[in-house]
Amino acid sequence: MEGLPQIIESVRLPVHIQVHPYLLDHRFEAKAVLPAVETMQLLANTVKGFRPVTDITGIADAHFNKFLYIEAGITQVAAFCDMVIFENGDISAALVTKRRSPKSTITRAKEHGGLRFYGRAPVMPKPPLDPAEALNGACIEIPAEKIYRDLVPFGKANRNIHGQLRISEDGAAASTHALSVKAAAVNFSDMGSPFPLDAAFHAACVWGQRYAQIVAFPIGIEKRVIFEPTIPGTTYLSRIVPVRKKKDLLTFDIWIYGKDGQHYEGAWGVQMRDVSAGRLKPPRWIRGNIA
Repeated sequence: MEGLPQIIESVRLPVHIQVHPYLLDHRFEAKAVLPAVETMQLLANTVKGFRPVTDITGIADAHFNKFLYIEAGITQVAAFCDMVIFENGDISAALVTKRRSPKSTITRAKEHGGLRFYGRAPVMPKPPLDPAEALNGACIEIPAEKIYRDLVPFGKANRNIHGQLRISEDGAAASTHALSVKAAAVNFSDMGSPFPLDAAFHAACVWGQRYAQIVAFPIGIEKRVIFEPTIPGTTYLSRIVPVRKKKDLLTFDIWIYGKDGQHYEGAWGVQMRDVSAGRLKPPRWIRGNIA
């Protein structure tokens, strides 16, 4: 088709997902699921391993189609990376698993998420916020302990909002920690630690429960750029800016800063939706006065 870049190579690469203990702390309806940030990390590291010249610090069109559930007791998940290289240098990658139907010999492939890496570095806007700037509007504070008890009930390794989360209709501000874990692919990736962005998603989820009355999970990111890799063991300031609010779909921009104000990461057009079909409901206290 005219105007679209031509495909120059397609390849399917094996991906062996090591089930480190911290992954089991990320749960949806009591089942461990692979976080969206881990999907991006896995695809980035796989593509980089196959094609070392790839710049994995710029991502577009990330989507998280289906949960990849992690069954109890397993140490590894077998998956694939379906990679396509285009003539303009762009690379698309998708995380896929195969499963045989228990009632037949048919094997079905399921895509859990995908993204595109830029062949050429995109021109990125400057952060619109001063990280020290206060939120506009009536602001409330919610302690991290209460967030992870009542609103985002993840296990210890995924409780990376620290201190007080501040939210108003204008957005949210949180201290988000880059947990240090025993997983080299996480600690030493060009993308930095996945945990600050994941914790920023938690803050956005809390905002959605307060101001949209839904429990929303990330389903896509229009654009994500790593300006400086976040460092394990370090705490950052995350600012979450609501861009659009529809009945069941929220869109945010997210900015991650160092304590010195340095800009580490930006994510534009972060889409979050209630993927529970309404089964998950915000508790009454978050929808009204904090009690």
